[in-house]
Amino acid sequence: MKTQHISALVLSALVASLSAGCGNAASSHEEACVEAPGLAGDHVYVFSAGSVPSIDDGGLAQPSLRSAPHTPRARVERTVRSDGSETLSGVSQVAAMKVMEYAELGPDGRLVYADVTATGVNGATRRLIADAAHGAFYVQDEHGGGWKRMAKDNPWVYTGLAGDTSFAPLPTPVSAWVTLRATNASSDVRVLDAALREGRIVPQDQLVAEGEGDERFVIAGETVLTANDDFVTALGESTLEPLRIAAATLRPRRVAQR
Repeated sequence: MKTQHISALVLSALVASLSAGCGNAASSHEEACVEAPGLAGDHVYVFSAGSVPSIDDGGLAQPSLRSAPHTPRARVERTVRSDGSETLSGVSQVAAMKVMEYAELGPDGRLVYADVTATGVNGATRRLIADAAHGAFYVQDEHGGGWKRMAKDNPWVYTGLAGDTSFAPLPTPVSAWVTLRATNASSDVRVLDAALREGRIVPQDQLVAEGEGDERFVIAGETVLTANDDFVTALGESTLEPLRIAAATLRPRRVAQR
């Protein structure tokens, strides 16, 4: 399969448009805007552990208080369409890694397409392009790059981008939501491991555990992320619930052309 040039993921803070629509939204963990009924529309989620986050840093939420170097934090731009399909763009700092993600989900919750880059503190980078709609994926890392085929009978979940933990989803909001929607769509999912460059069928209860009410827990290696029917609510036990901002002018950025 011929590889096409794909641009890097770029996220802007969108401070002007957010401020115009939401007032002083970044200074509080409370939802700052009254949204239209349902989830359809554009949303921004900011996650920060142990302090009040801000959104004026060019894309990655930084705690306003001093925190440990590896404090998990994330920012996600999300567009939900009326048919239930959605796009997500996220930048996350997890453990010693910076993760940049773009994902498209179909109305049924299945992953359609994803472009994910994880960079460690030593500069080592692994990139995964998962074209689930066409049953192909691409991995680029220190071992080189190349395309491979994978069956598309079950919903795809992408893993193998964080450390040496095999078949473990990334502890990021985007990855957790992709995993949760996949397990809602099917009792078995096909887990794509970027490090091993192979897929494996995994039952949903190995990836997601039920909580009280609509609460569910996404298992990402040694990290457990909390979610509900709306979205991911926490990156881990010590992470505060995210600030959510509704921004009617937000436009998600495509990072690849298929």
